[in-house]
Amino acid sequence: MRFPQIQIEQIPARLDISSKQGLFNIQQKNATMNVKSTPGVLDVQSEPPVVAIDMSKTWDALTGGKPVSFMNRIYNQFGQFVQHAIENTVSTYNQIGDLTLEENPIPELALQGIFRQPPKVQIYGDASIANISFEAHVSPPKINYTPGKVEIETVPNKPQVEFQRGGVQIQMAQYPAVHITPPQIDILR
Repeated sequence: MRFPQIQIEQIPARLDISSKQGLFNIQQKNATMNVKSTPGVLDVQSEPPVVAIDMSKTWDALTGGKPVSFMNRIYNQFGQFVQHAIENTVSTYNQIGDLTLEENPIPELALQGIFRQPPKVQIYGDASIANISFEAHVSPPKINYTPGKVEIETVPNKPQVEFQRGGVQIQMAQYPAVHITPPQIDILR
């Protein structure tokens, strides 16, 4: 004999879950820069060179020079002339006084005196290529330098952040259920 059986059917719950990811949108403008620059200044001051030329020795050689130097040159030579004249006079009188000579020396000395040249006086200065002297006066330049400047001012811009929220949707696609089916009982038998 067969026993009647109860049939139980279970339907599980079913959930539908859908999610949407959140989105970030970040934008930032470049920083604002303000640059100010001052150029450097270079200031150079220089005086022209001065050349001093001394031509006094040249003028002495060409024209005798200034009167004072002309007179000094002649005056400085007189000591030599006097000494030479004294030597000539002493020599002349030594010849006259020399008793060892057989001839009379006076006519010969007189003839020499007639044709004797006067002493040579140096009136002009010496001629030379070194008569002109140069002296250069070069002053160093005065240099002033003022350095330049650069000023940089930076203003950063804030980032702009936008966020779109995502979401999670949960729906009950199927509810749980339990079905119980009782057995068919045949009561007539």
